[in-house]
Amino acid sequence: MSSVKCSRYSLYWEETECLSYYETLSLHEIFEIVGSQLTETDVEVLSFLLDETYPGKHPLDPEGWTEDLPPGPDGSPQANTPCPRLLKSWQRMQPQKEGCSIASRHRPKSGVELLLELERRGYLSDANLRPLLQLLRILTRHDVLPFVSQKKRRTVSPERQKIDYPEVDFRQDREVGSNTNIPSFENTQDHHWRAGSGSSMTSASSNRRKRGRGHHWSRKSRGPPEIQPQSTPNKVTCDIRLRVRAEYSEHESALRGGVSSDKPQPLERQFELFSRASLLLRTRDLGSIVCDIKFSELTNLDAFWADYLSGALLEALKGVFITDSLKRAAGQEGVRLLVSVDQDDYEEGRKLLINSQTQNWTNWEAQRP
Repeated sequence: MSSVKCSRYSLYWEETECLSYYETLSLHEIFEIVGSQLTETDVEVLSFLLDETYPGKHPLDPEGWTEDLPPGPDGSPQANTPCPRLLKSWQRMQPQKEGCSIASRHRPKSGVELLLELERRGYLSDANLRPLLQLLRILTRHDVLPFVSQKKRRTVSPERQKIDYPEVDFRQDREVGSNTNIPSFENTQDHHWRAGSGSSMTSASSNRRKRGRGHHWSRKSRGPPEIQPQSTPNKVTCDIRLRVRAEYSEHESALRGGVSSDKPQPLERQFELFSRASLLLRTRDLGSIVCDIKFSELTNLDAFWADYLSGALLEALKGVFITDSLKRAAGQEGVRLLVSVDQDDYEEGRKLLINSQTQNWTNWEAQRP
């Protein structure tokens, strides 16, 4: 027995090490992550949709205990009827009312239980997560969709990590043209901010000054040639996709007050309830915005990601998207804002900007005399 236990233990660790090596999650780990994001209202609505869309079977149903026979010699399927005694026992135990399903007798109390029930009914597996994505889209929980993935999300610290590169000293190049009358860029910028004038006014005043001293033009032409500014290479940018969605805080009261059916047949009644609930949730959709933000500086990208993790980005966007007109349209119901940024975009963009900075520094070192 000890050898058997050791083999099972080693197999368990082999699977865990394999998942950690490939940075993937198991199915139950995905259930824990997604289930923790679902609220009580989400669980109630999804349980209702689960009962209507994916009805479950009783564990003692004879169909589940009947062994499937291989096809016959001619290729036709062979029928395998269950035991007659099992059928009689099932008929005695079967509920009298047709509408009393197993899901209505036991509703999941949490998001993890709901997902485990989906797996138990055979609609979710490691290779098939589409039913969960469909249910989340119907519920307009698009912020949870990125978590339905087997790829493990790496923990990112909200602290900004600064990468100190040696500053490039251009004073040697400036010494060559120090005798020339070339205004510095810093002085020009200070002049713009102090005077509050645009570039057109500054250029006009400089032209008037040059016309008054015409003899300086010949002296300047006889002096050393001006240094042509080096063409700056195109900046490398990365795109970060930002998803912003506004939705009602809860849907339970609207579903209970606006979804009803008068169909006598249970199946027709359930189908009509499902159709009306889906239509009601679509009409309550407040809309979403997807935009791509370009970053060319690593510090700005890290600051944006830190604000997203700390919640400062969400608070800043609330004043932009949750306007007075949106509040008036929502009435007395509360409105919440959902913000989502893909971590893969951030990591790829950060890697791209770091490589660009490293390459620029290497090129400058190679061109340096």
